Amino acid sequence: MHAPIERAHTMVLSRRNGFSQVISAPQRICLFGMFGGGNFGNDASLESFLLFLREARPEAAIACVCVDPDAIGKAHQIVTTPISAPEFSNTLLRFCNKVSLRIIGRLANWYRAIKYVRQFDIIIVPGTSTLNDYGSGPFGTSYGLFRWAASARLSGVKFCFIGTGAGPILNSTSRWMLRSAAAWAYFRSFRDQISKDFLASLGIDTSRDNLYPDLVFKLPTPLPVQDDTGGKLTTVGVGLMNYNGWRAGARSGSDTSIYQTYIEKMGRFVTSLLDRGYRVRLIIGETVDMRAVRDVGRIAKASGYDLIDGTRTTRQARQLVAEPINSLHDVMRQIGDTDIVVATRFHNVVCALKLALPTISIGYEAKNDAVMTDFGLGRFCQSVENLKLELLETHLTELLENKERYRAIVRQHLDKVLLRVKEHEQELLSKIL
Repeated sequence: MHAPIERAHTMVLSRRNGFSQVISAPQRICLFGMFGGGNFGNDASLESFLLFLREARPEAAIACVCVDPDAIGKAHQIVTTPISAPEFSNTLLRFCNKVSLRIIGRLANWYRAIKYVRQFDIIIVPGTSTLNDYGSGPFGTSYGLFRWAASARLSGVKFCFIGTGAGPILNSTSRWMLRSAAAWAYFRSFRDQISKDFLASLGIDTSRDNLYPDLVFKLPTPLPVQDDTGGKLTTVGVGLMNYNGWRAGARSGSDTSIYQTYIEKMGRFVTSLLDRGYRVRLIIGETVDMRAVRDVGRIAKASGYDLIDGTRTTRQARQLVAEPINSLHDVMRQIGDTDIVVATRFHNVVCALKLALPTISIGYEAKNDAVMTDFGLGRFCQSVENLKLELLETHLTELLENKERYRAIVRQHLDKVLLRVKEHEQELLSKIL
C-alpha cells in the first residue's frame, strides 16, 4: 500500500508539570505490533486503539508495521508494511546473504526501518505483551521491536508503549534489547502493576507511568445470547491453549511433557463436566490453539462424547461443542453462550470479565492473576504448569453455587474499569496525541 499522505499538524493544549503549553498533535501515526499473526488478542488490541484514534484524531494518517500487512491492511483500510522484509528476490543477493550469515539482510532491514519511520510523527505500540520473550529467542520478536525502536530514536521520532504488558524476559540478550526499547520510550502506560514493577526492576524510572485497563475493554460487547432452555442448562466455557512452556511458546519442542500434562488434565476436567450433565463449549484465543481443541476432543471421545460443531446444534446437556473462531468478536460471542468460563489465554479471561461472567484463570503468566484480582476474583487463579484438578473443581463449585453474587462483583469492577479506559484516553490526548 502507498505511504501515508503528509498533512499539516494541528495544535492542542497540553498541561505538564503544572504549566500549560501548546504542542503539535501528530498527524502521521504509525502503529507497531505482532498483528496478523493469528493471535486474536493482539489483533483486538490494534482494533481497539484504531477505534479510539479514529474517534479522537479523524484527520490523522495512520499506518501499521505488523506481521501480516496484507491481512491487516485489508481488515482496517490502513497503510501497512511488514516488520521484517521478505527474502531477497534476486538469486545473487540471496546467496550473498546466506554466505554473510544473513548480515546483509539484517543491514537492509535496518536501512528500511530507518527510512520508513522518518515519515511519521510518532510510533505507538498499542497494548499486547510486547516486552517479554515468550516463545521467542533474542533474534525473534525481541530483535524486531528493538530494531524499530532504535530506528525511531535515530530518526528523532517519538516511540511510545500504550497499555503494554511486560515481563518476564529469560534471555539476557532479549532483556538488554527490550530494556533499551522501553527506556527510549517517550511515553509509557501499563495494563497492570506487575508489568510496571518488572520494568522498574530493570532500572527504568516508571514513577510517572500510569496503570490502565487492557485496551480490549474498549471494544463493543456483543448482545446476549438468547437462552431457549428455560435457564436450567448450565454451559461451561473452557478456553484452551497450545501451551508448550515459556521458551517453546506455541512451537512443539522436543519436550512435549508440559503440553501433554496440561491437555490430559483439561481433558479429564472437560469429561467430568460432561459426565455431570453440563454442556461444554471449547474456546480458543489463537489459531494454533485448535490443536488443543482437537486433543481434548479425542480424550472426551474415549469416554463416549463427540466434539460437535456448535453452529448447527441446539443447546443440550452433555454436549461438547466448538465452532470456528476468527477474531476476538467471535470469542466474545461464544463466551456469551456460557454461564461460567475457565480459560488459559489472557484475552479469553478478559472477554469473560468484559461480559461479567464468573471466571477461573489457568494462566501461564502473572498478567492473568493481575486482571482477575482487579475484578475481585484473584483467588480463582492457578498456574497452567501446576494445575490441580481438585482445586479447579472446588473453584468451579463455588462460582456455580454463587453465580449471581460473583456476576455482581464483576459488574461492579467493570464499571470502574470502563471509567479508567476513558481516563487513559484523556491522558493520551493531553500528552502524545
